Amino acid sequence: MIKPLTANQLRPACTADSLPFKTTAELEDPTTIVGQERALKAVEFGINVHHRGYNLYVMGPSGLGKHGIIRKYLNKKAAAEEIPADWCYVRNFEQDYKPYALKLPAGQGKLFKKDMKNLVEDLGKAINAAFEATEYQDQVQQIEKIFTKKQSSLIEKHIEKAESENIILSQTSSGFLLTPMKEGIELSEEEYDALPADEKEIIDHKIENFQDELDYLIPEISRQRREHNIKLKKLNKKVALFATGNLIKDVKRRYKAFKHVISYLKSVQDDVLDHLEFFLESEEEENADSNTKNATNALIRYQVNLIVDSSKMKGSPVIYLDNPTYHNLIGRIEYENRSSGPSTNFTLIKSGALLNANGGYLVIDAHKILNMPHAWEALKRSLYAKKVKIESLDQVLNTDTTLTLEPEPIPLKVKVILLGDRLTYYMLHEMEPDFPELFKVEADFDEEMPRDDDNTLLYARLIASRARKHQLRDLEAGAVARLIEFSSRLANNAENLSTRLRTIDDLLIETQYWAMQSDHQYITLEDVQHAIDAQFERTDRIQKLIQQDIQRGTLLIDTHGEEIGQINGLSVYDVGKFSFGSPSRITASVHMGEGSIINIEREVDLSGSIHDKGVLILSALIASRYTRDTPLSFSASIAFEQSYGRIDGDSASLAELCALISALTNIPLSQSFAVTGSLNQQGHVQAIGGVNEKIEGFFDICNQRGLTGKQGCIIPQINVMNLLLRKDIIDAIENKQFHIYAVTHYEQALEILTGIPAGEEHIDGTFEKDSLNDRVVKKLCQYAKLKKANQVK
Repeated sequence: MIKPLTANQLRPACTADSLPFKTTAELEDPTTIVGQERALKAVEFGINVHHRGYNLYVMGPSGLGKHGIIRKYLNKKAAAEEIPADWCYVRNFEQDYKPYALKLPAGQGKLFKKDMKNLVEDLGKAINAAFEATEYQDQVQQIEKIFTKKQSSLIEKHIEKAESENIILSQTSSGFLLTPMKEGIELSEEEYDALPADEKEIIDHKIENFQDELDYLIPEISRQRREHNIKLKKLNKKVALFATGNLIKDVKRRYKAFKHVISYLKSVQDDVLDHLEFFLESEEEENADSNTKNATNALIRYQVNLIVDSSKMKGSPVIYLDNPTYHNLIGRIEYENRSSGPSTNFTLIKSGALLNANGGYLVIDAHKILNMPHAWEALKRSLYAKKVKIESLDQVLNTDTTLTLEPEPIPLKVKVILLGDRLTYYMLHEMEPDFPELFKVEADFDEEMPRDDDNTLLYARLIASRARKHQLRDLEAGAVARLIEFSSRLANNAENLSTRLRTIDDLLIETQYWAMQSDHQYITLEDVQHAIDAQFERTDRIQKLIQQDIQRGTLLIDTHGEEIGQINGLSVYDVGKFSFGSPSRITASVHMGEGSIINIEREVDLSGSIHDKGVLILSALIASRYTRDTPLSFSASIAFEQSYGRIDGDSASLAELCALISALTNIPLSQSFAVTGSLNQQGHVQAIGGVNEKIEGFFDICNQRGLTGKQGCIIPQINVMNLLLRKDIIDAIENKQFHIYAVTHYEQALEILTGIPAGEEHIDGTFEKDSLNDRVVKKLCQYAKLKKANQVK
């Protein structure tokens, strides 16, 4: 029979004496990221391959510090890279709804915006000064004089001709008026009506004929006025060009290296000459509002919308988009509410994270962007096209029937890093055809790192650096040793250390509180243990309630004595971030039948598929082990007693088989033990999860009832490496008050539970007489004979 495990096998200790320092004040911060060498190699590869599609998906569960590690790496790399360009939107004077995008070196966009603002102000001053000059006024008066003379001459000529026909031609605000006269005196309507009919007919005929003259006169007057306006406009342009030419040339000279800027400034100059009214000011007080409106129009019309300003950057940008909505990612076109309705212009175009990260790195949470409507599709479009097109969602969805802006797309060069879990990565790889094309590099962060001497010291340095980061007190070596043990427990493996930095940080912060409460200069081992105990105490309400029900007898669990077909199984409960173990009674009953094993939980739909699989393996195992030549002639039922929730997992397979064999052979099982372990069809015991929680759960029940020295747990041998038990359990094992047995085969567990040897198999397939296996075979043969006898009858 196998022997119980020793205390040293249950919790590989890390002590203060094994660490080469007294406090963490002696330790330097790690120079590299601890425990993530493989992931960082993948990140470095993905960042340095500058081809389309080599974006990164950084995966791993939350709490590993992925965000912080990636930011730290990217910030260091970005600091040594080139600062990206500025981007501006300016007015397209030919097509207002299609603003131009201008690219300028970092910092030049801000200067260009300021230069354009100053230029507009200077243009207004220069134009008004030029138009107020005496020379300009004289030229205007001369043009007006010539125009007036031409108009007067033309009208007087027609007036004289009209008078010769006894018609008065008079000019009004609405046009020309023809009135009959007699003997040089204008006729009133009454006088005209009193005339004989034949005389009125003659007058009407003359007026009608003279109307044809007016058909020539009015167009001629309009033509002369147009010529007059053209002359004034040419004069205004000439004077304005002379007044503003040098101002615009000065700006052009500053940006002569940028052809697109020079082209825009030429368009500005042409547009200024076509819209001088925006700059002209009236000296009359009633026109003050008009002057302000004109000045505002001029400022907006020639304003520079600097949407990406790199003037304050030191290296390439690193942007983390916390809320990746469509507009936060791509950008937006805003609107102003006016009396005529919503209105927009190029100055209301706003950039999104893609443009802000252009030339650098954009970090996005995968789960968040996938849950934002249209954001994922917009990201894919931009990465495929290598440009950002700012447009409203209505435009994208073709639901906008109004005319809106269509800004010129901006070229995109950005490295996108998605942060997410593994399940999301596998789902995208399977269901999203574009994902493998756009995110070709995966960086998989490890939850664990090997626990050897070098890594133990490196982990101690990591603990020291995290304490400094959070401005905590230094830790004594004993406190660090306890944290290292806690980390192994967190990794659920005595041979590994956890890289879940968030959990380590939380515990460190809580140890600071207990150190302050105890007025310790350093954080001590007691402070760490106090923090660990306090964490459990805050979250163990449900565990305490279950334990109370067991002690009161509400939940039936035996911790001494023997029973047939009854055994203590072990379960793990997950309640939020807290997990705990508790024993569960498993029973089995056997009767003659057709070889079926009924899983009662399955019959009432309370069993998961993995648990169903474990139960099905039992019948196959019994048949192959004990009745190779004859069919099974019994039926059995297995149940988790007082279980009212769903059960899944195969970790109860070993306990279920022991209960089944006990019921089959009528051999009682010791109730001082709790059993956990998975089985395969050969009877080998396989690994299970939550071994520490399960042992601690059963120990607590036994301890509350009083340890007898006979109680203990039976676990898979492979799970010994996962053991990191509480100190009170270690003490009880050292004092031989509690025992842990590690088994590799179900027969070993049966020997412990029954005290009867399992029995070796002979060459002829029989077993040692009166051994457990022999009794199983005999009982099965008995059932087979009874069944055959019943069939004969």
